[in-house]
Amino acid sequence: MFNREDTKALKGIAVIMMLLHHLAAFNDRFPKGFEGFKSLWRGFVEQDYLRILADNCRICVGIFFFLGGYGMYKRMESQKYSLFDSVAGIFKSYWKIFVIFVPIAYIFFNHYGEDLCYLATRYGIADVKILINVIISDFFAFSNNINGEWWFIRPYICAIFMGSVYTAATRRNKSFAVELFVVFMIDILIRNFFTVLPSIEAFKWILSNFFYRQLLTIDKLAPCFLAGITFAKFDALVKIKQKFSEIPFCPLVSVLGCTVILWCRGFIQNDSIDIIYSAAFIVFASLFLDSTEPVKKIFAFLGKHSTNMWLCHTFFCYYFLEATKIVYSTKSVWIDLLILTAMSLAASIIIELIFKGLSLLYGKFKIWSTESEIPTKNLQEVKHE
Repeated sequence: MFNREDTKALKGIAVIMMLLHHLAAFNDRFPKGFEGFKSLWRGFVEQDYLRILADNCRICVGIFFFLGGYGMYKRMESQKYSLFDSVAGIFKSYWKIFVIFVPIAYIFFNHYGEDLCYLATRYGIADVKILINVIISDFFAFSNNINGEWWFIRPYICAIFMGSVYTAATRRNKSFAVELFVVFMIDILIRNFFTVLPSIEAFKWILSNFFYRQLLTIDKLAPCFLAGITFAKFDALVKIKQKFSEIPFCPLVSVLGCTVILWCRGFIQNDSIDIIYSAAFIVFASLFLDSTEPVKKIFAFLGKHSTNMWLCHTFFCYYFLEATKIVYSTKSVWIDLLILTAMSLAASIIIELIFKGLSLLYGKFKIWSTESEIPTKNLQEVKHE
């Protein structure tokens, strides 16, 4: 009742939420000349509901972390998990985008000018030495100067290490309630202790530590990852879904549930309980997708490309000037979201085709080189005889 197809579909929903978040949540990031979105319901924009909706779509980050922890535990359970492979897989996905988009950025989009949005001038080359340092630092994810939204990589890698330690430490626990309580305590420690500690004079030095800074970055995210592990360990998602699926008008209740979660996050309790919001949103969204199979397939397809779309979409809506003009070519947020989704998805498909082609070429070259060695070895054997 909750398998890999469900995970892909939920990632598909999450990546669309991420695109909407970056598209409409930050008025100061709009390209110069774009006056803002319009709506048939004027209050939707003028009373700031659009911005609040887009801002709260940031729950997608918690959803990605929750699903990451969930998937990690399920791989451990089936003995298909490797810490090295998990980290290497992230870098592999990251580097595929990096080696294509970074050269394109500095060659074709190195714009200058005060009449441009500051984001569109990010790839102006002022100093070659600084540029080399930036590229090397970003390549290994020590920084995210080339694309500001690549900050996600470091906390996610930290969460993987933390999740591995957490799983080992709690392997003997057999109580869902106890383990969830531990996750809440970790959430309190990270948010309310480790973040405040550097404000004490005697501990200011700790901010100079790279690993501690990463711990502060994941203050709201690591608990979601650990919650995903906990829910996977006790099959809590499946059990909760089974209970809710018995409710009359379940699809309608599911949509209402997702709406209430976003409303509460926006107006009542902000992101301070994203552990609960993320899990609840996943349950309701999954129930809705179960009742609409064609929609589920569409989102599962998007989810398959979610990593690539996450890594490349802000080039189109922020950094590549000409692409930005296309993305913000209408005043309808929904049409522009569709444009951004199409561009990001097309880029992902093209990238996958490129690397699939390179992989096939490498395979053929390997076969050719192996076959060419055989006659040479035979000839050497004949000469020796």
